[in-house]
Amino acid sequence: MKFSKAKIFQIFSIFLLECVASEEWFTRINKDVENNLNYDKTVSIDSFSKKSKLSCLQICLSFESSCQFFQFSINKRCTIYSALKKECFHGENDIYLRRKKLPRIHFVNGSFVERSQLLNSVSFNLSRNEINLIAPFVFANSNRTTTLDLSFNNLTLIYSKSFYGMINLKTLNLSCNQISQLESDVFKELPSLAILHLGYNSLRYLNGNIFDNLQLLKDINLEFNQIESIEKYTFKNLNKLERIYLNNNNLKSLEPYFQNLESFIYLDISFNQIWFVHNDTFKSLNKVKILKIYMNQITEINSEMFRGASGLERLFINSNKIQKIDENFTQNVANLIHLDISKNNLSLIAPDIFNNLARLENLKLDFCNIKEINLRAQNLSSLIELQIYTNPLGNLTYPLITSQNSSLETLAISYCQLNYIDLNVLRNFTYLKKLNIAGNFLTLSNDTFNGFKSLTTVYAKKDDVQRFTFLYPNITFIIS
Repeated sequence: MKFSKAKIFQIFSIFLLECVASEEWFTRINKDVENNLNYDKTVSIDSFSKKSKLSCLQICLSFESSCQFFQFSINKRCTIYSALKKECFHGENDIYLRRKKLPRIHFVNGSFVERSQLLNSVSFNLSRNEINLIAPFVFANSNRTTTLDLSFNNLTLIYSKSFYGMINLKTLNLSCNQISQLESDVFKELPSLAILHLGYNSLRYLNGNIFDNLQLLKDINLEFNQIESIEKYTFKNLNKLERIYLNNNNLKSLEPYFQNLESFIYLDISFNQIWFVHNDTFKSLNKVKILKIYMNQITEINSEMFRGASGLERLFINSNKIQKIDENFTQNVANLIHLDISKNNLSLIAPDIFNNLARLENLKLDFCNIKEINLRAQNLSSLIELQIYTNPLGNLTYPLITSQNSSLETLAISYCQLNYIDLNVLRNFTYLKKLNIAGNFLTLSNDTFNGFKSLTTVYAKKDDVQRFTFLYPNITFIIS
């Protein structure tokens, strides 16, 4: 076949697709064609590498009426469109128009989706199209679609049956809209859904049945909404669920929202207004590994707050208003590896508070207004990093932790108003590598760092850094 200079292709689908013949015409876009086009949106179906323009044409035809345009670039990239804004044609010479008109399904503001396009698309992107309504059954024929992105639109309400027919949908992105209401059975027709993005919307309430029937759901993202209320056991019987993001909402209490979550490992409820945590909240979450509850209004940790969370390894409860911690609270979280209680108002650490944490490697107690700390009786042989900086300790004349068999590598005691440190306390930490003592009222002699077996890095004030850099060439001194 020899193409004319006008760049008009006549393609016979009987030759390319081995089906009943019907003539297809593709015209390279030029200025004359441009002036007759009035698409208000760009809707891309797919993009992939192809060896030739003919292969790109074959793909376009395989989408039936969905493909209205195709582009074959000089780097052999084939892109299929059902609509293109006029501006996209300017200066382009590799975009072709298919001479076949598409039926449209209209949304309220004129944005559109073509039904057969939905049928044939495995991954469908409708992000940033100013869509403000999804009519029920609009995706009724989209039983092959696995990914649907409706983010950054103007959606406010999602109706029942909005996703009817999408039986193979695995990822649904509704983030960055203005959604304030979800009908209770809106996700009922999505048995394959694994990832649900609902972040950055205006939700205030979650119905107790909203996630029913989503047996394959793994991730739920609800961050940056305005959620104030969640019905009891909203997250129930979701055997595959692993992660929930509820950070940056308006929750004031943490209730038993969770039940029978066999695979659940991660919960983020930071940046809320939580002041009360029900003792049964974590009752059935024995496999949860990471809990982020920082930046809330909690004033006390009682002995039963984390009952049931026996598998918890990383707890972030910093930046609250905690004044009291029950000395028995660690009995329920004996597998902790990382514990961050910094930026609270503790004043005092009970003598046996960490005694059950034999696996603890990182402990952060900075900015807690602690005036005295004694960890000698604690079973902290696995502790690698201890941060207690910016606390009004005054003096340090006793072992922070039992030095025998200590694994401590990093110690931060800067800005603790220290006038004196018994350096033998620190020398007994055989594996100590990093030491931060800056911002105290210490007078350090030239032999201060003699006897440290593993020390490699010291943070100190400027004058001390200049002096000790010369005296101890094997240690790096850093101004802090």
